[in-house]
Amino acid sequence: MPTPFADLRKQLIPDDETGEVLRRMLDDGIDLSQPREIGFHCVFGEQAQAEAFAARAAQLDGVRVEPPEADEEGIWDVVVVRDMKPEHDAITAMERKLAALAGEHGGFPDGWGCAGDAPAEDEDGADDGAG
Repeated sequence: MPTPFADLRKQLIPDDETGEVLRRMLDDGIDLSQPREIGFHCVFGEQAQAEAFAARAAQLDGVRVEPPEADEEGIWDVVVVRDMKPEHDAITAMERKLAALAGEHGGFPDGWGCAGDAPAEDEDGADDGAG
């Protein structure tokens, strides 16, 4: 059941892509005050890039890195999972950290998602894969 402050809480979330996903989560009745596994996707054109990124990302505190997987088009996806509250500032900070690290290995971030939730979309509205 929504709390009396649910609408106010949604209004306080920044108006950007991450904020939109967080508002949808609230609309779906997800308690954003509870930690959950959030998977951050980074993509690469070559297996070696993905593996190098995965090795470096695994050195970050509090994360689990899933082995790189290639899709049918040969794009390599690495998912970095952190158990955290789905808060805008924390998600944005993690995305920035991973974007910088992925860039060092020729890749880029490709959205985030929570287990059981629809994944975030990139700016052109394309689905970012499993979340």
